[in-house]
Amino acid sequence: MQLCDINPFMRHAALQPSVLSSVPFCRAYDFRLFYIIEGRAKFFYLDRVANVSAGAIIYFRPDTPYYFDGNVKVIVLNFDMTRNKSDQKKAINPLDSLNHFDPSLIFENDPPSELAQPIIAEGAFEQESKFQKCLSLFSFPTPFSDAATSAIIKDVLCYMAQCMNEKTRAVPELVQRITLYIRQNYDKNIDNSNISAEFGYHSFYLNRIFKESTGITLHQAVILERLRIAKHLLRSTSLSINAIAAEAGFSERAQFCTVFRKHEGLTPTQYRNSNRQSDL
Repeated sequence: MQLCDINPFMRHAALQPSVLSSVPFCRAYDFRLFYIIEGRAKFFYLDRVANVSAGAIIYFRPDTPYYFDGNVKVIVLNFDMTRNKSDQKKAINPLDSLNHFDPSLIFENDPPSELAQPIIAEGAFEQESKFQKCLSLFSFPTPFSDAATSAIIKDVLCYMAQCMNEKTRAVPELVQRITLYIRQNYDKNIDNSNISAEFGYHSFYLNRIFKESTGITLHQAVILERLRIAKHLLRSTSLSINAIAAEAGFSERAQFCTVFRKHEGLTPTQYRNSNRQSDL
């Protein structure tokens, strides 16, 4: 199967508000995508372990031993790569006993070569809205939900394949430090010149190496972090739009609403109303 040929079928989508230690190892009967909204944990898979935190996406195929050790809030998508078993719509829970796992119950396990191995993508905050959309479409289905979720998952899988392709190119330590600085100072008046002064490099140089490593500019990184915080506050609090704009680092409500609608396709109020039940 080629990557261009996949036609995902999303069987289930769920928000897990608190995943603590899930030892022993589990094994899933279908493909899985996890998006971590909050928290941090160790993710054990196969014979490896990775530290994961907010903004991370985890992908793996059926029959992959895994468990979390930590406290994270995640969106989980269960899916197949094809429509061959689209009549089987019921969620298939992972088995927490490796000794009783029955491989014959797996519907399919022949992904494209780019997706043959587990993939972890850090700092994928711009992908969160896609997971939220899948969750919303699953919770409140329409006649177009199946087609829409299939397209979204294919888009995310292409993103993960690209991440795997670039995995040999390590993220420079300077880019990691800048990313952490943005996460810690999103609510302050930071721009390219402030960030350049903080790290002692010319803004053009910093912006270039940051974009080469992350695919986005420094300005876009600040905006995406502020939007991530704003979306969390919209979903989980009753704060006013003015208060959320201020908390997320936007100078005024009008700017916040304009930027939010440009990126999300909804006003903050519309987003809050459509996601109010997502955290239940």
